[in-house]
Amino acid sequence: MKHLLFLSAFIFFALSLQAQNLEGKSNADLLKELDEIIAQKLDYRTVYIEKIDSLKRCASRQSMKVRGETYHKIFHSYVNLQTDSAMAYLNKMESLPQMDDDLEYAFKTKLCRAQILGVMGLYSSAVHTLEEVKSEGRSPELLLNYYQVCRSVYGWMVDFGEIADQQGHYLDLTQQYRDSIISVQQPSINRSIVEADRFIVLGELAKAKSISESCLAKADALQSCYLDIILADIAKAEGSHKDEIRYLTQAAIGDLKRGVTEYSALGRLAVLLSEEGDTERAYEYLICAMEDAVYCKARLRSLEASTVFPIIERAHQAKMKERTRRNIVFYCIIGLFILLLSGLIIYLKNRNKQLAETRQMLAKSIEDQKVVNETLRHVNNQLLHSDKAKETYVARYLERCRGYIGTMEERRKHFLRLLKNRQYEELQNALKSDTQITEEEQSFYADFDDAFLTLYPNFITHFNALLQPDAQIILKHDELLNTELRIFALIRLGITDSTRIAHFLNYSLPTIYSYRSRLRNKSIYSKEEFDVKIMEC
Repeated sequence: MKHLLFLSAFIFFALSLQAQNLEGKSNADLLKELDEIIAQKLDYRTVYIEKIDSLKRCASRQSMKVRGETYHKIFHSYVNLQTDSAMAYLNKMESLPQMDDDLEYAFKTKLCRAQILGVMGLYSSAVHTLEEVKSEGRSPELLLNYYQVCRSVYGWMVDFGEIADQQGHYLDLTQQYRDSIISVQQPSINRSIVEADRFIVLGELAKAKSISESCLAKADALQSCYLDIILADIAKAEGSHKDEIRYLTQAAIGDLKRGVTEYSALGRLAVLLSEEGDTERAYEYLICAMEDAVYCKARLRSLEASTVFPIIERAHQAKMKERTRRNIVFYCIIGLFILLLSGLIIYLKNRNKQLAETRQMLAKSIEDQKVVNETLRHVNNQLLHSDKAKETYVARYLERCRGYIGTMEERRKHFLRLLKNRQYEELQNALKSDTQITEEEQSFYADFDDAFLTLYPNFITHFNALLQPDAQIILKHDELLNTELRIFALIRLGITDSTRIAHFLNYSLPTIYSYRSRLRNKSIYSKEEFDVKIMEC
């Protein structure tokens, strides 16, 4: 309960601030504020419903005589929110004992039925109910209530009645009951609202505007909505679309903040915005108004919205098609740009590849080889997550290292030729052994083992899983790979030709065949399956 009171007080305070600040806002600011309120309309409606629930709890604790007045308040709260619930509480009012012996109570109840039938669009039934009511001898308060309901019902008959040739008659009745309201109502803001409405009908716009503007500062939230509607009507009569939009926006803000679902300002505003070219916002506003009208089951508001919806919907669809066309053009331009950029990237990539190949061809010295190896290690770190990149890196690395070993061999042969030419002093020590080649070859194997296991850290485990238990390979404590594992490591990298494997590992071709055949025969899979499984290690 405390939470409800606090939230209600907060909304009242916000509405007061709104009344003070709206005058200084532009139409664009007001429309933006309305957009935000529409997004939060369910929160405002929840507060409104909580107030009704509070009245319901009070009614449950009251006596029958007092309960009728509370039901009357609940009914009026539901009239602008949900007509089914309003009708349900009207039925409860009629079921109370005072309906039979309290003439004033019965009179008020009849007026409530006429009012709700009008909101529901059942105009003939509403008029028939009013004709059954006898207003003679009623108190000024009840008489005022009677005139207000009659003015509303006959006004709706003018706007939405289906019998066109009787509209003039209902218009006269509407004006008569408007005058009757003025005649019995005490001076107040509510009376001033009716007087301003009357001056609009008489064409005295200046008087209507003066009365309305003077009342705004003292009006409550509901009265402010009525006054904004009247000022919007005046602006329309004066041909001021900007002011009409302004006042209708203010009225729509007030309606939605009150939490009600039966209102007219938002639908009228949607039509104006559509005429101004803001079809997207108009479409959203009309959808909101139609949803609320359906929730309320207020036939008169549904008729209002359905009348203009096809026009706004067509304008909205036309605008959406234009936007779609612009988007297609935009995306085509972006696609072309991406295509050109992709072509440039591919060209630069190919160009860089050519430069890299040229650089490799020019790398002849050991120092250049170290730089290339460092570059390849760096590339290897970047391509860890790509199998294809890993295979390419290792293959290029092996080609380079093998080429380096071949170069060292060629140098050794060259030194021997010098020896044959009797150049003993320079070459005697270098030709006594092949230590340098052996060391480079061992370094090559160590680099290969380390690089391969970095790329395929689980290779040994997966490979042993392909072999019979007694044939699995167990490495020495200082070994990364042995000869058998290196052979199948090369196969895992896509180098399946035994001649190339023999060249890489500096073994004879029969030795390679022997290793491959021996391990195939010890596999738990067939030869064909074993070859496939190797590529999955």
